[in-house]
Parts: sequence; C-alpha cells; structure tokens
Amino acid sequence: MSLGWITTGTARLTGLLVLAVAAAQAPGAEAAQRGSLPPGPASLPALSFYALAAPDMSASLPPRLAEVSGVTALSGSEVACIQDEEGVVFVYDLAQRRVVRQIPFGPRGDYEGIASAGTRAFVLRSDGVLFELQDLSSTPPVRAHILRIPTADNEGLCLDARHRRLLIAAKSPPGTGKTVKDRRVVFAYGLDAAALEPGPAMLFNAEAVRAFAERHGRRRLTPGGKPRALRFLPSAIAIHPMTLEVFVLSAVDQALATFDASGSVTGVAALDPERFRQPEGLAFLANGDLVITSEASGGRPTIALFKRKSQPAR
Repeated sequence: MSLGWITTGTARLTGLLVLAVAAAQAPGAEAAQRGSLPPGPASLPALSFYALAAPDMSASLPPRLAEVSGVTALSGSEVACIQDEEGVVFVYDLAQRRVVRQIPFGPRGDYEGIASAGTRAFVLRSDGVLFELQDLSSTPPVRAHILRIPTADNEGLCLDARHRRLLIAAKSPPGTGKTVKDRRVVFAYGLDAAALEPGPAMLFNAEAVRAFAERHGRRRLTPGGKPRALRFLPSAIAIHPMTLEVFVLSAVDQALATFDASGSVTGVAALDPERFRQPEGLAFLANGDLVITSEASGGRPTIALFKRKSQPAR
C-alpha cells in the first residue's frame, strides 16, 4: 500500500516513514503527572511510537457521522465526537465500536472541534463561538462564548491541562497576502478567566513543515505521481500527554505534523488516504493511545485507534 511519500535515505516504520527530530522531555499532562504513564526514551519524539500504517482498531462510523469533524477522549474506553452540521455530541464506545448516546447542545452549525475538561465539554464553531456544556448528561446546561478570534476558519480544539486553557488552531492564515500565507496561528482560551487570552499562544510555519519534509527526503505525490507541496492547513490539534509535543492534522494533505513548545517541527507523517479520506479529528487517551477520525468524503467515515508502543514502531 502506497501512502504517497517519496523516501530517501531514512528508516521505515511499519511501511510508513516517520522521521522526527528529538524533542525535549518535560513533565506530562495530568495523567503523566500522576505517574500513570511510563516515559519514552528521551532521544525519540512521540511520533516514533505509533505504527500509523497499521491501526490497532479501525471501524466505520454511522452515516450520521459522515461529516465527523472532531473527537475528544472521555475515558479509556469512550470518546466524544461531533460533526460539522448538527449541534449534537456523539459518545462512542471504542470497545463496543458504536455510538452509545447522543447529547443535543445547540442549533445546526459548522462545528469543528471538541475538547473535554473535567466534567465539562467545549465545542468550537468555525466562526469562533465556543459552546460550553456543563456536563454530558442528556440535557446539559450550555453557555455560548463569543471569542472574536481574528481568523475566519477555526477548526482545532484541545485541552492544555498544564496551563488550564484550551488551544484553538486556525485553519486559515491570520490575514491575506504573501507575508502571512504560511503562518498558522493557535489561540488560547483561559478556563479560569473564561476568556480568550491576548495574542497567539503558538505560531507554526507551513514552509517549515515543507522544508522538514524536503530535508528528510519526502514529498507528497499527486495521483499522477508528480510532487505536491504540503499546504499544512490545521484541521485538528492535540497535546501528547507524555512529551507535550503538539500534534496537528492537516486534512487537505492527509498528513500529521508534530511540534515542540516553541513551534519547531519535530516530525511529519503521511496517513493512509484510503482509510483517512479527510482526517479532521485527533485525540489522545490518558495512556497515550492516539485516536483519529475521518469524514466520509465519498467513502465511509472512520475512527482508528493507534496504541502507543513501548518501543519505537518498526
């Protein structure tokens, strides 16, 4: 199975090239701080420990989730999904491989991201309105926060537990013109202040992602076999609970990139375009296992689980 990378002079991991630079180790998120997660080798970044060409669990989602656009972990066995047309949270049991309950929270809208924080859940609409669900009961109290984010197309949402905030990844650049076309911005919403924090929380550079791929001998291919540059338009974001690297999905590229706290690239990997036609959901379980969801995009919507390996995947 070809995943569309040209590869030269590097190691292959379970049929999928994953090359990454070392990331500085730091205390993990809440689960890691409790000592429940064993540390990986300090010289290897998180991406090395996932066999992305061979998911440990893969299943089709129901047709109602054809537009699945976000996922967040609720426990070791349940995740919550949203789709970008209905104001409904779908709780999915990973073991049973089915939706076990549905929680309406709002009108129809372009919902793109979901994150859980304790008993609360937050859902991001692409125009920067954040819906806060006080719990995930059948009829939770809901509060809408108008954030006035300066970017128009906001898709990624995740919990930054160490800093008690949510990270919001913008798909669109912060403006128009050549000087900003490669900038990718992450904003932060403070949970204690219940407000958008001033200025960007992180900055990514799409050209740096492309340069990383080129430097390590990889390029994306068109269906005709010609090289195609990565556009790197964030569709989902999550923080690894052990290394604290930031994982970012780009649905348009069917690719995953990782960054350290400074925004430097630590890894790039291709996803199987047959399984992940439009990957827009990304989350970690407390034990470090990775969950990715993909819209149908002419096929079937999917959910896949990648267990974190105790050794680098080979």
